[in-house]
Amino acid sequence: MRGVAVTGIGIVTALGAGVEVHRAALHSGRTGLRPLSLFTLEGLAPAPVGEVDPGLLDASLGSRTLALALRAVREALGARELVGEGVLALGTTTGGIAESEQHYLKHRGTEGREDRALLVHHPLGATVDVLASMLGLEGERHTFSTACSSSANAIGYGAMRIEQGAPWALVGGVDALCRTTYTGFHSLRLLSPEPCRPFDRRRRGLSLGEGAAFLLLQPVLSARAQGTLTHGFVAGWGATSDAHHVTAPHPEGRGAMEAMRAALADAGCTPDEVQYVNAHGTATPANDHAEARALAQVFGQQAPLTSSTKGLTGHTLGAAGAVEAVLSLVSLDEGFVPATVGLEEPDAALALHHVPAGGVALRLETVLSNSFGFGGNNAALVFTRGSR
Repeated sequence: MRGVAVTGIGIVTALGAGVEVHRAALHSGRTGLRPLSLFTLEGLAPAPVGEVDPGLLDASLGSRTLALALRAVREALGARELVGEGVLALGTTTGGIAESEQHYLKHRGTEGREDRALLVHHPLGATVDVLASMLGLEGERHTFSTACSSSANAIGYGAMRIEQGAPWALVGGVDALCRTTYTGFHSLRLLSPEPCRPFDRRRRGLSLGEGAAFLLLQPVLSARAQGTLTHGFVAGWGATSDAHHVTAPHPEGRGAMEAMRAALADAGCTPDEVQYVNAHGTATPANDHAEARALAQVFGQQAPLTSSTKGLTGHTLGAAGAVEAVLSLVSLDEGFVPATVGLEEPDAALALHHVPAGGVALRLETVLSNSFGFGGNNAALVFTRGSR
């Protein structure tokens, strides 16, 4: 994929709303992780989360997921109107479960007719349909739900459709915090009692987050004809499913390795052209080990600078691929490689080229972004420098 330009980006996470807020956080290392306040869970030990300030969202929409998505979409579009039949694709894992939980907790399975509006957004496909309607968009609508690789796959699919002739693709991901995911990860003993420490010797698990990020993709020739400055290019996409285990990654990172290799092949890049890897880096013992093994197999002794940005935002699940795509594009634009927030004592068993504390100023041309999910759902994206 060499003809897919990223002409708009939008993002909202626990760090705040907008690209500039996130640009500053990459430089400062400011984390958005803090105590959970959206809901209470009796009997469970508290764990820090990446929770979005409700003041940034339109509460009248009736769905936190929709409100997150709309905030990011509007930034990505700016004042532009999308003409023609394009592609709207997003990745998510929770849909409107947060509101469905409210209905259940109030009515305990009875009809609760007066609150049926809480259930409108429950289906995973509801968010993309409502977004398309609100924005007056024509064309394809797709929802990807491949665990934590969901929005990376939405981006890759949208880029593929641009190459096949679509005039535009609005792609990204969104997930909101909810009781179901919090208690689910707690039951798996994957939540860290302290802010997550990706690749650290003392890492104890992940920190959940929520957020949304979207990219506007256009054919590069159209973007140039319009005089549009680009944030970068989607150069390659690789997706695999190794199905090693329902929740655990393949210990040698086999599927992750193949996804990275597929993305590089799609981009026509060799491993030594990659200067920075925005790692999946969840800070769970098994995931960090598997990803490190996969990276070693792909890059050998010439490991590129590698960091995880989940210490800034938390793990935003289905939105993670899109959130980290935007952060990768910001790194390309800035010529700045961010350090891993939370990493203090690198695990000697993980052969990685860690970004030094404070980050590194470096003119970047090629960045690889990884997203790996439950069930062996793996995706990797290659981004190259734009014209900004």
